Amino acid sequence: MKLCKNISAWMPAGKLVPVSRLACGAILVLCAAFLGTTMATAQDSGAIDWNNTGDPLQGAIGLHYGQVGGHGLAFRAPLRWWLYFQAAGGVWHTADKQRHNLGFNLNYILRQDQRTRIFVSAGTGYFYHKETVGSAANGEDAHDLQENWNLGGGVGLEYLQGRRWAWKVEAYFAHLGKSGDIKVIPQAGVSYYW
Repeated sequence: MKLCKNISAWMPAGKLVPVSRLACGAILVLCAAFLGTTMATAQDSGAIDWNNTGDPLQGAIGLHYGQVGGHGLAFRAPLRWWLYFQAAGGVWHTADKQRHNLGFNLNYILRQDQRTRIFVSAGTGYFYHKETVGSAANGEDAHDLQENWNLGGGVGLEYLQGRRWAWKVEAYFAHLGKSGDIKVIPQAGVSYYW
């Protein structure tokens, strides 16, 4: 795990990002799986197709980032062939900060061809952030706590990159809970289908 210990060397000075060994291991496993399936795809002469009834590509695991759909590990499953459910979330802890989030999305497929899906989506996400900001007069830590419920809907595109890997991008109109703002926000994800 020397790579995990030296990952901070890749970051610009003063911009160190704490990376746990578990997170680094998960990234390495995903990279190895991606390379393995890419090599297997190169050897497989079969057509890449969402509509292949012999290999329907139903459930998926991957990574997702979005202010509504959640940041972190994502699981996708079909409720019907035209309606997918996704749950995504993550937990990040350091000595002074705690962050948790969990998001849920429904994707309704409008159009699907061999490699591309266009869909409308709706979702909600819960975001929690607690940070130590100093000490109170009695010696206990003082904390800044932020909790947000975000919700929204929008459109998206998912592209089948290889035999099992797909990436997606979305544009959401989102109501951001604490501020009350309504903004257009991007979301993105990468998934491995089985």
